[in-house]
This record gives sequence, structure tokens and C-alpha cells, in this order.
Amino acid sequence: MTPFGLFGVWVLVFGIVQSKISLADRVLSDVDVKNLLQRLAVLEESLKVEKERNDKLEKTVNVLATNLEQTKRMFDEKCTGHLGGLHAHKDEGIKLDLSDVSENIAMNAHSRKKRISKKIHSVEESGILKREYPSNPEKRILVHPSQTTPTTVAFYAQRSSNIPASEVTSNLVLVFDLVKTNAGNGYHSSTGVFIVPESGMYVFSWSFMTGNNLHDSTQLMVNSNEEGIIHLHPAAGGFITGTGVAVLHVNKGDDVFVRISSLSHSGDVISQAYGRSSFTGWKLN
Repeated sequence: MTPFGLFGVWVLVFGIVQSKISLADRVLSDVDVKNLLQRLAVLEESLKVEKERNDKLEKTVNVLATNLEQTKRMFDEKCTGHLGGLHAHKDEGIKLDLSDVSENIAMNAHSRKKRISKKIHSVEESGILKREYPSNPEKRILVHPSQTTPTTVAFYAQRSSNIPASEVTSNLVLVFDLVKTNAGNGYHSSTGVFIVPESGMYVFSWSFMTGNNLHDSTQLMVNSNEEGIIHLHPAAGGFITGTGVAVLHVNKGDDVFVRISSLSHSGDVISQAYGRSSFTGWKLN
């Protein structure tokens, strides 16, 4: 082939390639433009929604600001009114006339003196006061202390049966279930505990029996404090009874009870016809 023929072929191929590249570029450009337009449409819609939201928020803020301003103005007006009323009350209603006060005191004193004189006269006529008392009326009045009947608080209870040695354990609370006296309802036969109904000075006493050369100790407890203890250790084949007494100040709501000591508990606690284990207490004042 001649050089002119080769050149013509090259020109033809170059033209075809250039035309294909331009066509591809145009196709890609159209797609990109379409995508950009769609994105712009979406962004415009989003901006429109955000603008509507901002408008609503702005209206809400304006309403709240208006309400707050009105509330503040009303509060200021009320405060001003109250302060004015207080100043007026202070200026017009608090002032006291000392002369009126003095007059009232004098009248009350005179009236009180007349009542005292009448009472003394009536007492003299009844014969309670003698003429040897001073003539000064204020010194002739006898004041009789008021008589109040104190509340009676007392209890006394016994055990109805024995407690075998196998059941006598450390810190076992003794339940005295035969209630003989319970003035004030402080003793509880179901638990063996006396719950103090009134604060004051009390006397407590308890007794128990054991035997058969076995030994036991019992404690008088106030809440978690030991206030007395008895230890019994009888001879073989015999029985022995011990009694404890305590005078204590206890407070309302305290628990008072008798329990087996952890130091000694190997024998029966006996309560029978020949001798009853018991628990009692009463208020002195």
C-alpha cells in the first residue's frame, strides 16, 4: 500500500474513535445532569420542610415569650400590691396605744383582786382558815394539790408445765402461760414478754425450780441487757427453787422477760403442783 493509502486509513480510524468517545462523553454527561437535578429536587423539598419546622418553632417561641412576659407582669403587680398592703398595715394597724394597755392591765388586776377577796371570804366562812393567819389576802390562800389516781400496772404469771432438759437451750425465753394478774395489759402470755406500758420505777421478781443434780441459770432481761441472774444446782435426787428480785427504772416500750442463760442449762425447768415457776412485776411510781 502506498503511503497516501496508509495515511487515509489512519485518518478514518482516528475519526471513528473520536466520534465514539464524544458519544460516550455525551451519554455520561446526560446521566450526571439527571442525577444532579434529582438531588437538587430532594434538597429543595428538605429545605422546604425545615423552613416549615423553623416557622412553627419561631411561632411557639413567640407565644412562650409573650406568656412569660404576661406572667412576670402579673407577678410584679401582685408583689407591688402585697407590699403596699403590708406597709399600710404596718403604718395603721400595728400601733398600740400604751395608755389603753395600761388601763386594761389595771382593770384586770382590780377584777382579779376582787375575785381573790371573795374566795378568801367564802373560805373563812367555811372555817378552813383561822383568824391567826395574816390579814394580807394574798397570803391567806391555801392551795390544795390536785389528787390524781395513778394508773395501776402489775402482772403475775406462772408456768403450767415443766420444760424437759432436752428443750432447755441457751437463751430460751421462759413463757409463763398461766396469767393471774395483768393490770395494764403489759404482759403477753404467748411470748412471755412484759412490754412496759408506762415509764417509771418497777419491781420485778422471778422464780424457777430444777432438780436431779442438774443445774440451770436464768436471767432477767430488759431488751438485750441482763439485769439479774439466778443459778441453781440441787443435790442428787432433790429439788431446789430460786427467786430473784430487781428494782429497775424502765421506759415505755421496753421488753422485760426471763430466759435461760447460756452459761448453764442442763436440767429441767420444773413447774408443778408442789411448786410453780413464776414471773411477776409492778410499777412503784
